[in-house]
Amino acid sequence: MKTIPLNQPPPPPPGPEAALAAIDRFRQLISNGSWFAAVGARLTAAELGEAASYLAALAVGRWTINPVADWAEAKALAKGASWDPSWQDAERELHERLFAQARRLIVGVALIDALDRVTEAASDAVNGAAALVSARSGAADPALLRVATTAATQACYQAALALATGGNADHPFSTKHRLFAAGRWPLGVIHGQFHVF
Repeated sequence: MKTIPLNQPPPPPPGPEAALAAIDRFRQLISNGSWFAAVGARLTAAELGEAASYLAALAVGRWTINPVADWAEAKALAKGASWDPSWQDAERELHERLFAQARRLIVGVALIDALDRVTEAASDAVNGAAALVSARSGAADPALLRVATTAATQACYQAALALATGGNADHPFSTKHRLFAAGRWPLGVIHGQFHVF
């Protein structure tokens, strides 16, 4: 599968109208996600492939994939997380680069307005899903669900940025978003492992 290493430029961005249209189409599909519906289930071969593609696209470390079994393990990881700084830096650098590129492409407030609409749609969708998960699982406490919904909302924002700047389905932010939308929670990289709930 083709990847987009962090140290190579992304494909040429679309024009501003096409970029805004792509963001809006993406926003309209957010509610179709299976947010958190698959947490705790065994990772499928396709999901393992998506996780591996995401890590390869970041191109900053040799990390293994660790399936997270339950909410207790997810809570322990999220609460005492020693996030890998190279993973955090890679995501932050990619985010900042995409945002700067998008601002050059889409002038004025149109970009911020479009991304705000994505964030609002994502927040509505993932919080609704989290409420269902909470009702069905006594192990999912409200504080942990807030961490999960914040991460899922951010993944939607990042995926929208990737679309706005010409990123394709192999972009790491697009791949991470698909894991979330498929019902997973990619927690992040800790001690050399990419933890996926």
